[in-house]
Amino acid sequence: MSPPVIDPQARDKYRLQVSAGPTRDPSTHSIVAVNGPDVQVIDNEFMTAYLQVRIRDYNGLPESSPPSADYFNHPDHTSDRYSVAFSFVPKVDIPGQDLVTGFDFDHPIRDRLPPGFKYAMKIVTTIVDPGIYSDPYSDNPYLYGPGLSSFFAFHIGEHISQESLESQLQTFAQDDNNIISEGASGSGQRIRADQHIPSKTSKRRKYFLNASNLANFTFEKDRLYQADFFNPYLDFANFAVRIPGFSISIAKYIDDKTHQLRYVMKNRATEEVYMCVVFTLLFGQMLEETLGSLETPPPQSQATITEDEMERGRRTSSSYETPASSSRSSSARTEDSVERAERQTAATSLASSIYSSFAMLGFGRTASSNESSVDSSQVASKETSPERPKKESLDRKVDEMSAGKVENFLQSKHGNIAV
Repeated sequence: MSPPVIDPQARDKYRLQVSAGPTRDPSTHSIVAVNGPDVQVIDNEFMTAYLQVRIRDYNGLPESSPPSADYFNHPDHTSDRYSVAFSFVPKVDIPGQDLVTGFDFDHPIRDRLPPGFKYAMKIVTTIVDPGIYSDPYSDNPYLYGPGLSSFFAFHIGEHISQESLESQLQTFAQDDNNIISEGASGSGQRIRADQHIPSKTSKRRKYFLNASNLANFTFEKDRLYQADFFNPYLDFANFAVRIPGFSISIAKYIDDKTHQLRYVMKNRATEEVYMCVVFTLLFGQMLEETLGSLETPPPQSQATITEDEMERGRRTSSSYETPASSSRSSSARTEDSVERAERQTAATSLASSIYSSFAMLGFGRTASSNESSVDSSQVASKETSPERPKKESLDRKVDEMSAGKVENFLQSKHGNIAV
């Protein structure tokens, strides 16, 4: 059983707030009613989207937000920690290979990336999506992947000329309880059949890792599409990463300031932004000011959305930061010491991978401020590793790692270690 990942004081020290809209400009954002029954309308010249965000054990803002949602009682989501789900209707045709989703930043994060970060990214991209592309070392770092191979659930709906948007959304709310499932409805079924899109999520995601399959798909103007992002690993409620056998708190590795994570859906070719969701970890004065002035906007009921509202909508957006990490180790003394060293290696290397992945997302501290992490890293390195592999050697090893090797590495080295 995993230990608690965050103490109550740390939990109250930071409060999460979610905002969303169709641009990166924070002035266009509206606060999202997390775990609420209603959608948030996001509209611009490229598409209209209807967003719902659910977070298990939510303790953020607005304070009126329920701690959980019926979503997590659904058989498909009993283990999931969060969901970012949205229905959207493009106003222009969008090539399948151009619609991408992911994270980006307005500031460099290269000074927060620890040695061995390329190992971490290999593991993260293998677990999350092999179609991910990124440049964490640029002045404007990013991590993106094609939506079609990234969506954890994807539904193709009817063209609104055949069935009104209002009717489709009402049916979705009544019959599916606003939970998006893999599949299609109306003429969307023919699209999936004609393009031989697999009915299972895992196979559909793999199918769209093929460049020609991706290029053959078009998000049609005036057709309803629905997508959901969810997983059991990112625990927004406790600022933690959870994978089997591990619960790693992020709160004690980030510095005392407000952080933001910016999730964006955009056009890769034109850079046009379709939707932006921002997770803000409020701290200190900003938290106090927010608590003192926050007013929850009246929610937009999904059942009462009309066609005219597609021409209005709201506008919203923002940015983010992450932790540093430990080092890898090995030893050759007695058999007992070797075994202990191997366990330490497994734990520290996994921690490095996870901390590094969050550094990629923007959480973290610079080397100068990350004293405790640096100290522990140096101790582990001195005790268990005679010398650090050269960068060229690391790069070569990473390039040689297959997805299967990464999966086996995680299962064999980390599956039974608690940290």
